[in-house]
Amino acid sequence: MDYLNRVYIALGSNLPNRSAHLMAGREMLRRISAGGWMESPVYETPPVGPAGQGPYFNQVVSFWYDGDPVKLLYYLKGAELILGRKDRGHWNSREVDLDLLFFGQEICAGRPNIPHPQIYNRQFVLVPLNDIAPDWVDPKTNKPVSELLSELLFKEDKIPFRVVKGEDP
Repeated sequence: MDYLNRVYIALGSNLPNRSAHLMAGREMLRRISAGGWMESPVYETPPVGPAGQGPYFNQVVSFWYDGDPVKLLYYLKGAELILGRKDRGHWNSREVDLDLLFFGQEICAGRPNIPHPQIYNRQFVLVPLNDIAPDWVDPKTNKPVSELLSELLFKEDKIPFRVVKGEDP
């Protein structure tokens, strides 16, 4: 182990049981955490993508990680499969989604693409990310998360967020 990197990962689910899917996702991530665990509240948000989807539960977690970005990406994709994710096409309903947002101060193009290219356009990512890391500086824009969120909210209306309490399905 050369050094630890702070990683940020978005979790999402819009198929029953959403709470159980996110809990299982968090448990898979705790297995590789080298400490410093942080997690946002879980939010229910409207779906993005094709019509007919149910609302999502979304959350962001962060921890110290001692591997490389490619290894982490493969772990995330494998964890999604182990947790029952089925391929329904891009932006469709899913049991669980684990997206790598940031890997330390790395900037990578290709696979993995870091920072995640859609961070800047997704309130359902920036709001929970801002809850746990408002001062984290995005290595690509050199702006803190709080500023990224403010800029997005200036461009578009705030979507409805509901904090999930307990074991909502």
